[in-house]
Amino acid sequence: MKKLLVVLLVLGLAVPAMAADWNFYGSARTHLGYYDVDENFTRGPATDATIRSNGLDDDKGTLLNLYGQSRFGAKVMASDNLTGFVEFGLRETNNATADTEEVYLRLIGGIWKFGAGSLMVGKNYTPATFLGYSGMGGDMGDNGDANMLVTGLAYIGRQPQIRLSFGTFDIALIQPNSAASSLGLGDVDFTLPRIEAAYVFRTPVISIRPVAGFQTYKAESQVTGDDETITSYTLGLGATVNLGPAYIKATFSYLQNPGNYGQSNLLVLDAALLGAFNATADDDAKLMQGTFVVGANFNEMLGVELGVGYGDIDQDIAPGVSVEQTGMLYYLQIPIRVAKGMTIIPEFGYVDRDDLEVAGVDFDAGSMMYADVNFRVDF
Repeated sequence: MKKLLVVLLVLGLAVPAMAADWNFYGSARTHLGYYDVDENFTRGPATDATIRSNGLDDDKGTLLNLYGQSRFGAKVMASDNLTGFVEFGLRETNNATADTEEVYLRLIGGIWKFGAGSLMVGKNYTPATFLGYSGMGGDMGDNGDANMLVTGLAYIGRQPQIRLSFGTFDIALIQPNSAASSLGLGDVDFTLPRIEAAYVFRTPVISIRPVAGFQTYKAESQVTGDDETITSYTLGLGATVNLGPAYIKATFSYLQNPGNYGQSNLLVLDAALLGAFNATADDDAKLMQGTFVVGANFNEMLGVELGVGYGDIDQDIAPGVSVEQTGMLYYLQIPIRVAKGMTIIPEFGYVDRDDLEVAGVDFDAGSMMYADVNFRVDF
């Protein structure tokens, strides 16, 4: 919190001295939830470490916490063609699950508009991220309010990048996934950054959004000592249909070596590890994932949304030894907008990781049920 206070002090001193137009905003997201994990479910809500199975018994409990997607930020009009932005995330400090960085950087950068295009530099969501395709808020082990970004949607986090935009076409050079060096290989050398592109075709009723991403690097194999070329890519498609007060949103994406690329999916046991290139089997991992959401806004106060998330991972971990798992997420939420900026969102969800299949033998991967109420304040 001290870091945030210092930042606010600096901003407060800087605003009068600058001709820029500063617009501050914030979002506080307090959740009250009941989570029930069965004995084979290896995770639980990140905001309450007491709700965990031990492999022998089920576990359950009530939590009340400030979820980690709470934020404070500002948008800055520096000139007619230059816009800046900064956003900090706020995590609760008064519990055993607090992260080292309770105040953390979510976004920072600037957008320069020139002629028919714009140049964005800084830390931001990447072009292949499917934002706005779900409002799901339950804590899947991701601090909650993640909107299915790690339970079916293509997402590698907010990343430092250089992005060019022309109309609805975006292309970006993105920081390489340096965490790939921890995936069982030796020295890692990147020649190129990650590259992502996206395009939106839009009519008043439907919008279609294809996305693509690519990364390649060389790594020393700890098995053979030789260099391996590890190539990852993602291909995806999102669609939105607006039907007056109702809407339908769907996405599908396919990734090769998602763990090397930086994609995770909490519906499978460990997409980062199982989803990485395996030098022992000389095999690329494959992840298919998708989402389907339907909803409606009955009036300015009341809405409803139902959604399904999907993840399927497949990889050989040794010659002739395959691992495969499919996980599903189902949720129903009823947003109630009680006043401007104040929304209460009851949500019910179920996560089923089904079976982990190893060399043809099935192991129960567990399930989790939850009832969660998001008391969300936006200002």
